Amino acid sequence: MSFYLQGSPDAKLRLKSFGATSRGAKSTIRIELETEDAFELGYALQSLAQVQQEQKPAKPAPKRQTKAKQLALPAPRLALPAPEDAE
Repeated sequence: MSFYLQGSPDAKLRLKSFGATSRGAKSTIRIELETEDAFELGYALQSLAQVQQEQKPAKPAPKRQTKAKQLALPAPRLALPAPEDAE
């Protein structure tokens, strides 16, 4: 997980405000960023989405469907009359 924000005064993506709240054992940090550059906005949102995606738990592997067991011998042929016996 990584997302970088530079602290220089001329940075295009600036920290506007931040705060935190705690409830029980969990804490939430709120960060508000500000920019006038559409590229910086898109990059920041894309980076945050990537962080969120990496934090999702891995999906379990799909279970394999087992095929019906094959018999040692092929199934017996159907008892159909031979073509010359049809008439």
